[in-house]
This record gives sequence, structure tokens and C-alpha cells, in this order.
Amino acid sequence: MTRANKRHALIIALLTTTITLSTACASNVLPSAAGDADKSASALRADGVLPELTPPTKERAAPSEFLTLYPGVWVDRERANALPGMAKEKAICDRGPIDIDALVSGTLPKDTPGVGTVIHATEEWVRYNNSKYDPDNRVYNDSDYAKSLGYDDIVAFPMMVAHDDTVMGEVPNIRDRHLTVDLNHNITNYKPVYPGDKLYIVIDCRDIFDVTPTEGSTYRWMGVDAKGSVYNQKGELVQKDIFRTTRGLRVYADSSRSIKSPKLSDVWDAPEWRRRAKHTYTDQDWAWIKSVWQNEKRQGAAPLYWEDVKIGDRPIPTLDGPIAVSVKPAPPWGTGAGGSRTLRKEILDPTTFATMVKDVNGVYWHPDKEVNVPSAPVDKQTTVIELGQPEEPEVAMIHKEVDGRGILLNYMGRDYAIRHINNWMGDHGWLQNIRWSIMEPFTANYYGEPLAPANPKSERYLWRVPGMENKHLGGHGLTFDVAYVQSYVYDKHVENGDFLVDMVWWVEDINGVIWQEGGATIKLPSRRAQ
Repeated sequence: MTRANKRHALIIALLTTTITLSTACASNVLPSAAGDADKSASALRADGVLPELTPPTKERAAPSEFLTLYPGVWVDRERANALPGMAKEKAICDRGPIDIDALVSGTLPKDTPGVGTVIHATEEWVRYNNSKYDPDNRVYNDSDYAKSLGYDDIVAFPMMVAHDDTVMGEVPNIRDRHLTVDLNHNITNYKPVYPGDKLYIVIDCRDIFDVTPTEGSTYRWMGVDAKGSVYNQKGELVQKDIFRTTRGLRVYADSSRSIKSPKLSDVWDAPEWRRRAKHTYTDQDWAWIKSVWQNEKRQGAAPLYWEDVKIGDRPIPTLDGPIAVSVKPAPPWGTGAGGSRTLRKEILDPTTFATMVKDVNGVYWHPDKEVNVPSAPVDKQTTVIELGQPEEPEVAMIHKEVDGRGILLNYMGRDYAIRHINNWMGDHGWLQNIRWSIMEPFTANYYGEPLAPANPKSERYLWRVPGMENKHLGGHGLTFDVAYVQSYVYDKHVENGDFLVDMVWWVEDINGVIWQEGGATIKLPSRRAQ
């Protein structure tokens, strides 16, 4: 019996727990009985499995086509291009702190290295992101309510100004082929962003280091650990950002094959993530999805006190999707434009549901296209990068659809996880830090790429969850996946007077394949501090 058949055979048992769960959940943490029921559902979905893959389709180049590279030993092309670029990045690290008053007042010298983008947090973009990702959150969507909690206005979605490419920078033209693995990011929030704020991104340091194995490789493996800060118009520190990755760069043995000024599409290598088959949603699947939605619980206005949180707690899961349309990159924003909404309310409302249409993938669509994929605001500072255009910007090429299946941008799972965390922590909590990872080296290797050396700066998360010590990501997030978010509280502590909780979170598709992992640190109110 297949995993899907087992899941369908037990769906009735899962649904019979729905009424019990909804009445038993006085808090937004699964009680022990519900936890057991959830574990059986996870077992049904083969929680954390590596999926079966379709046969590979791309032709792989022979290693003999490339130079063998050694750590710290640079070939001519690298010396001409990489070393000057690395010296430029080192100048940022050596610069020291920037004069923030001068930055905000506009008097900072124009040639100061490491000064990034200026973002104007328009109310239109703030409300667009907030309503798309967490429409039931009054802190995000109700100005009067947010002010009653001590905020100046509605609070912008936390990652709205965390723009990774600004902080990470460009790759020097030293490669004929380029493979990226292990995106591994970490954002700490210090102040809320409000509509009307002006945000300044400062690159603090781009640490680029060679992790090529001593025995040599046809890949120059370069670790990246890029750090940035975001300040508002008052000169207040809003965010600290860390963006990490590992890049595998190859150089042809025959230099005549090299392209002088290549676009990323000319050199890009990537795992064949679409070898994980697309799921067609059945009535049994929808029964399970609806049961997850019906069991979701928002803490809301009732404070969740630090003293009431226990290590080992498993917050009630949330589900978004199926994600029929990916967001598009939209610099300078740290979140994307477009992308399909989760039609939870529409599907759970019998009257609205009767008007919806099911497509060949088993996904329901509202007759109003704007309900399915809300249009992003248009302004001069924003460049919405269309996917699949003839002259594709680099990031667009990576995420374009092939045979109706698109690659989800790395931060989409993170943004679904934020709604999950918001549900649990309530309106009095503060998301102090969120961290996440996709494309771990093990997983890229499972999909046919060489096993990249570990980036010593990267973090892994699942090992902290009992029973998941040896789990790995089973693929990349793809269109038509759901984002089934679960989490586990692994620590709580007091630091500088703040009462903090640490959790691991992860995102699964409907078959239990994990496609994103991460962690979070949440600041909660304390009875001791009252």
C-alpha cells in the first residue's frame, strides 16, 4: 500500500479527532492526545521522507572538461577577476561602523563602501504584504488595534525589508559553470517597520572564503557569510541580517569555451528539483487540508506568558496553499510580488466554495482572478521581475516555470512559517529572530549534484527535534506544494531582561516531504515582569 493510500485509509480517523481537538485546545499548543493524533497523521504522510524521483533529464558534463582547483591556489582567470572582487569585499569588512547620522542626513561621503538600497515603506506595500500573508492578524491590519498595544501604526510584515541580494552582492566573473547550494539565512528584528518609514540598508561585511577540499575539486567551493543592518529615518537599528550560501564555480580546461561576459543563464547549474513529482489533490486530500484549517488557533489578544511555555511544546500546525503561483522577485523588498493566496476562508465557506472551479491538479480557484493572485502595488522604487521573459534578469531565470512547475523563492516557506509563529505567540509576542535554510548539500546531492563541502557558518535545525535527528530536506519548494508548517519548542531563557523562547519549524508538502527548515526566537510577556 502506498503512502498516499495509507494516508487516505486513515483520514477518517484523523477527521474524527477534529471535534475533540477544537474543544480541547484551551491553548494553541497540541495537548498530548492531539499530539498522538498528529503523529499518526505525520506517519501517514511519511514525515520527513526522501521522495522517489523521476529519472534525470539533463546531460552532465564530464569532470575532464574542467580544471582541477585547489584551496588557495588560483588559476589565471580567478586571479584576474576573483581576487580584485574579494579585495573590494574586504574593504567593506575593514571599513568599520558607518556614521548613521550622516547616512540618514545625506552627508555620508558618496564613495563610502557598503552603502546599500534605501527603501520607502509605503502603506500600499505594507498592507499588501500583511493582508496576503497573515490576513487575520490585527497587529498587521488594524491600525487602532495596533496602537492599543503600544505600536505607532500597523506593523509591517517582519521580513519586508530584508533584501538578500543587496547584502550578498554579485558573484565575480570567474566561472564557466555556477552551482549554488545551502542558502542559510538569519534575521534579527529590533524595531517594527511602519508605513511611511524610510529604511537604509548597510552592508556590514561580506566574508567570502574558500572551502575547496585539500585534495582538489573541479569546483571552486566558496562560502559566503554576508552581514547587513537596516536603519530607519530616526537612525534606529531595525534589523540585523545574515545571508549565507555556498557557491560551486567551475572553469573550463579549454579557455576558448568561456563566455567573456556571461549572464547567469549561460552558466547556471542546479539540481533537477522538478524530479519530485507534482501532486494531484483528491477529495481525501481536501478533507485533510480542511481539518488542519479547522483546527488552527490564533492566540490573538490573550497574552501567551513565557512561564506557560514548556520545552517540548508543539504548536498547532498551520497550512497554506496549495501554492499554485510563486511570488516574483520584487527588489528592493525582502518579500515577493504576486503569488497565489491561500483560499482558506473561501474554501471553508460553503456559499463561496460552490462558485469555485477545480483545475486538472485538483486545486480550487476563485472566479475572481484578483482573489487568487492579488495585484502588487506599482511604484517607482519597485522592480517586479517577470519570470520566463526573453531577457531574463538573473534571479528570474532560476525560478521560471518548466512544464507548469515553478521553483518557489527561498523566503516563501519562511513567510508561511511566520503566520504559524504569529498564531502561536499571539499579539503580545515579538518575533525577535527567524532563521531558515533550503538546498542543504545532502539534498542537492540526492538530486544528482556533487556533495558540496559544509559551509562552517551554516546552521541546521531539524536535529533538535526528538525523532528527527537524522532528517534531511527532501527537496525544494515547488508550485502546487502545500506549506504544512510544524514546530517544536527546544529552549527558553532570559537574556538582558527579555523572556525568550527558541523553536524549530519546518515545512512539508502533503506527502510529508520537508522542503524548508528553520528556527525562531520569540520574545514573550512574563508574569515576573508585570
